[in-house]
Amino acid sequence: MTNRRLTRAALGAALLAIVPFAATTNAAATSPARDVSPGITAPPSATPAAGPEANSLLAGGSRPVSGKNLQAGPPSTKDSAGVWQVNRTTVTLRNTVTDADGDKADLSFQVYTTDASGNPKDQVQLTDPDTGKPAAYGVLVSDYVTSGGWANVTIRYGDLKPNTTYAFRTSAYDGSLYETTWSSWAKFHTRGRAVDIKLPEPNKDAAALNQDNFQEPQKIAQPSIVSVPPATPPTGLSASSGWNCGKVNTKTGIQPCSRIVPGVSKSARQSLLKQATSGLPHLVDWCETYTDSHIKRYEACISGFTYEYEGIVVKDGKPTGEILNASWAVGQEVRLSGNSGTFTQQLILVPVEVDPKFISVTLDVRFDCLMADDCSNGPQSWDGALEWTGANPFSHNAIGKLDHTWTPTDNMDLLDLSTKITAYSPVANPAASRWQADGAQIRCETIASTTPGCTFYKYVPTWVMNFAKTPPAVAHAWLIQSKLPNHPGSRAANKPMFFLPSKDKNAPGRDPDDNRKVICPDGWAATYGNPDATTVPEISTGDKASCDEFAYASSYNSGGMPGGTMGGLNEVDTGNDCVQSYATRVKQGEWHLYDDIRTAAPTWKEVCGRSAMSGWINSTSMGGAFSSGFSGKYRLLDKDPYWVDFPQFTHCDATKATVTCTVPKP
Repeated sequence: MTNRRLTRAALGAALLAIVPFAATTNAAATSPARDVSPGITAPPSATPAAGPEANSLLAGGSRPVSGKNLQAGPPSTKDSAGVWQVNRTTVTLRNTVTDADGDKADLSFQVYTTDASGNPKDQVQLTDPDTGKPAAYGVLVSDYVTSGGWANVTIRYGDLKPNTTYAFRTSAYDGSLYETTWSSWAKFHTRGRAVDIKLPEPNKDAAALNQDNFQEPQKIAQPSIVSVPPATPPTGLSASSGWNCGKVNTKTGIQPCSRIVPGVSKSARQSLLKQATSGLPHLVDWCETYTDSHIKRYEACISGFTYEYEGIVVKDGKPTGEILNASWAVGQEVRLSGNSGTFTQQLILVPVEVDPKFISVTLDVRFDCLMADDCSNGPQSWDGALEWTGANPFSHNAIGKLDHTWTPTDNMDLLDLSTKITAYSPVANPAASRWQADGAQIRCETIASTTPGCTFYKYVPTWVMNFAKTPPAVAHAWLIQSKLPNHPGSRAANKPMFFLPSKDKNAPGRDPDDNRKVICPDGWAATYGNPDATTVPEISTGDKASCDEFAYASSYNSGGMPGGTMGGLNEVDTGNDCVQSYATRVKQGEWHLYDDIRTAAPTWKEVCGRSAMSGWINSTSMGGAFSSGFSGKYRLLDKDPYWVDFPQFTHCDATKATVTCTVPKP
């Protein structure tokens, strides 16, 4: 068939060669320019983008014919009105084509906008996908296909708008002849945007954030009681209530007992309130605002409990029912250092009551590191005597301080602080109680830095990105955290980010850059990223498009982190499996984060995000700001959890199918 067609075309050309010169020049003079459409009513031969048409009488043979199978996709599905619903703007159009002679043929595809009634209105001037230049006559021409086969073209990104209905038709060409009329019309609708977040200009001079401003105290369990042997069973008191008792004083018949109560009585609260107004000195300034136990990364307030000392009057081996009471509200504060193995502890004792029958009560306080080989204790210093008389029980408070120093036996040790108070009176023997706050366990190490430092490692710190400096990168992270079911770094969803440090400091020996290469291979943004991603050469000379991923490559949450023995939480095969977006400047002062309309809309079942944006914005959003201002500052180690928070986005609603928001809030 090919030889036959070539022979026919050659014959047509030879015959045309003998047509009078005047006729050929007239035809050329009246032909429309190759970039001008002859109009919607013109025949296909007036739009000869596929090639010149031979004289039908001289060319001989049958004309090819467009099929009645016009389709648009993907996914090539129609709605109830017969309009093809396309899940992107890089639309593929197709139709069958036949030639009665069995010749191969191609199809020219013409696209029009539609009016309010759905009728074709204005021709869309399409772009040649190979050259990037305007296509001849504004139409796209398919490759040749065998008679009865499918011919198709794919429209270049940028030619079509999202959420818009278009009409298209085809005309067939077999190398010499066009069909006499265009095919029937078919309509298709491009999908709308799934993401449109309006943002301000990046501010290269925005001040660095002080991450301490975003660290809210984290509540921990109240201290637990630890047995202090030897202990004598209480007389008339329940051992299960936490009482630790001493021997009965043979002269007075009083058995001493003590305990701590994880709570503060009404009278204790009134006493504390009275003392607070007089200005208790705090080692940790925010302690006075909390009535129970909390920690930050370097500070602890272990408070909201009471130390009680009671004297049970016993006669003939049985309690008489008379009990002498004394109690103190306790406030314990600890301040650690990220750059030292020495830390300070302070204990505040505020008297609540001392029964006059005790005459007086004296307290002996011991601050201990339970791992004595790993922690040395400095001398105690007290402001206020540790003796209170029944005649004047509210005469003073007692505030004690001392320093502890980590004495490492390894590059990391866990330290527990325990406090023991022993009370005694002229009329009652000693009784002791010990407590420790498990939630305030201390980790001292030389892993995050060769300089020793200690943290309350059970505290989960919060990382806040610098929105003023890099709005698009922050918007991308917020979108992925808020919208995807795995919610990486979300406190509200209780889905922390887990830190992956450098290869030599993580258990699986994984280089975080290998995670990046799975989601963002080298050169991806330039080759495959959305071409409308805006760079900022006015900020950084030579700025180029870059690939930003969330969750971060330096985390076990990264889509590039292998699962199984390496512990990755969201493993994917490639960044193509992530939500695709890009950041673009619509006009000076106005940026948008859009989903990439070249591909199908996000399903919102993905587990990662990939966005094309300025390299300067991408690198500046994390870079040193994270390593020195956050992970280093709070001494994050392998698999340490942390939150990622976006205070500028609290008004944005991510529950809807289409995410639209203006940040900051207008």
